Amino acid sequence: MDFRIILVLISLSLALKATGQGSKGYARQFDAAVKAFEQRDYPKATELCKKVLEMNPSGLDAMLLMAEIAKDTGKHEDEIHWLQSASKNPSAPPLVSYRLADVLLKNGRYAEAYDAAVHYLAGTPSSSLMAKAWEIREKAEFGMEAVKHPVDFIPVNLGDSINSKWDEYWPSLTIDGQMLVFTRLIGWEQRPGFHQEDFYSSLRGEEGWRQAQPLTDLNTELNEGAQSISADGKLLFFTLCNDMGGYGSCDIYFSRWIDGSWTSPLNAGRAINTQGWEGQPSISAFGDVLYFSSNRPGGFGQKDIWRAKLSGWSAEGLPLWERPENLGDSINTTGDEISPFIHYNGKDLFFSSDGWPGMGGYDLFRSVRKTDGTWTHPSNLGYPVNTHGNEQGLVIERNGKVAYLASGRESGKGMDIYSFELDDESRPVPVTYIRGQVVEIGTGEPVEALVRLTALDSSHMFTASVPAGGDGSFIIALPSDRQYAFHVSEPGYLFYSEHFYVDLSGPESGPVVRRIELTPVKPGSRTHLYNVFFPTNGVDILAESYPELMQLVRFMCENPSLHIEVQGHTDNTGGEAYNMDLSERRASSVMKYLVDKGISPERLTAKGYGMSRPVSDNLTEEGRSKNRRTTVEVISVSLPDQQ
Repeated sequence: MDFRIILVLISLSLALKATGQGSKGYARQFDAAVKAFEQRDYPKATELCKKVLEMNPSGLDAMLLMAEIAKDTGKHEDEIHWLQSASKNPSAPPLVSYRLADVLLKNGRYAEAYDAAVHYLAGTPSSSLMAKAWEIREKAEFGMEAVKHPVDFIPVNLGDSINSKWDEYWPSLTIDGQMLVFTRLIGWEQRPGFHQEDFYSSLRGEEGWRQAQPLTDLNTELNEGAQSISADGKLLFFTLCNDMGGYGSCDIYFSRWIDGSWTSPLNAGRAINTQGWEGQPSISAFGDVLYFSSNRPGGFGQKDIWRAKLSGWSAEGLPLWERPENLGDSINTTGDEISPFIHYNGKDLFFSSDGWPGMGGYDLFRSVRKTDGTWTHPSNLGYPVNTHGNEQGLVIERNGKVAYLASGRESGKGMDIYSFELDDESRPVPVTYIRGQVVEIGTGEPVEALVRLTALDSSHMFTASVPAGGDGSFIIALPSDRQYAFHVSEPGYLFYSEHFYVDLSGPESGPVVRRIELTPVKPGSRTHLYNVFFPTNGVDILAESYPELMQLVRFMCENPSLHIEVQGHTDNTGGEAYNMDLSERRASSVMKYLVDKGISPERLTAKGYGMSRPVSDNLTEEGRSKNRRTTVEVISVSLPDQQ
């Protein structure tokens, strides 16, 4: 039983106990007011309450009922007025102070809320409300301090191309910032009072966001919303409620962008969805981890944030998940944690919570994932990003500076989507990305190759991969301060290799753009391996080389009829004879690695070329680094004695 109903019962009790001249008439009038209230006939209940108050201007029961009417009709100032009036009555139960503290907090009147909470706690507080009362006191104190120290916040309405007379919310972005997908709550002209949620998207042009268009492939008469678009814009996870194919009240679904349209939505599966409530997904930049909110058993509160690793896709095109894990009490409280957004860097998590100290309702928080997998203590994004209302649905561009948020703060308007620059202390570590197209050399025909990125940091080595689209296009995130091995492969072609170091500590770096030309496997075709590393003047293969060499091992296993030459090359530092010997020994080290991995030595030849075959000038470090390389050249494509 909630405290709102308790107040009504208290009022009824007080009315029945009324004594003195005219008490029966007073009780009849009040009883009629309560019945009108229960039938939601608020105008009649208000009129009857006023008559009761004319009989007894200090009538506590009528004041409390007026407060309930104001609450149900959204008249917050009236609700506060009647609760304040009631609290002055010596007969007012302690619950009135609690109720007053709660509504004052929800309306941003922090000093008054603090005083009301203190007054309630100083009396005889109910054991069932003690913790909540302390929470109100704590939030009111936090709110007072936050208002005194506001953060920078200048919201800019995205304009008529995005926002309409209806409510727009739940913005989501691709990593290049060129595509915005959001939810719009649309009213039906043929059914007054009926609304439904649909998806809309907009592309960014030279003059800003273009006119948003509905995602007709996905929109139905049901409510689709709370979506997350993948970094490359080819995968959409979203929330769908009351669907016949669902497992609970709300489930997470997905759709993929294939051949110019979105596929029919499919349930994300039993690993993600339960008989309870799951929603508000956020997919990581590499598409390998899904964050979401759920009230499933095993959590810390009502709704918690969980994460599940996506290990791959089945032959039927369904996601294969590892067991979801709760983010723990560093993130989750006994209240609600909802609306997660994992930034493209994979570390900074933004979410909404009503459990952590905040401004009153759902506040936005930031936590950073540490190297051991735990999370830092959440930090409140501050006032006026957070208010006494509910803030949720925050997303942030890859640069960590510009954020998008839905808000109803403008008087007379509903929910609109705004952009704003984050306060310096709330900014996530920026990332960039590599985008490009894979084609066949010579013909220029697109190739639907696999694009793989491997971080070479020995303390945190990982691999992410994305398939190129039908037009050969791809896009993949590049978090900062790391060395990367970059590979593109497709059966029937030599794989492509490149090496990156991403450093965004200085001025913002733009994206890396590549046109990848794959060479068909044939005698004389060759590819350069830029991720095979040796110590200076040494021949022992360094650990950072293993992802590249395993790529070569896979290539040899997929092409069992190939005979290749492993070539060593150097820059012009040092003498010719020395470099020739060094390159020969390095090529032999690579050949030995392949043999140790099971490749027949009869399929391999090692040869050093020293500095005789440069592919760039030796005048700059960049040029010299290109000349220091391992090359694989196809000698023949058939070995009769190996058939």
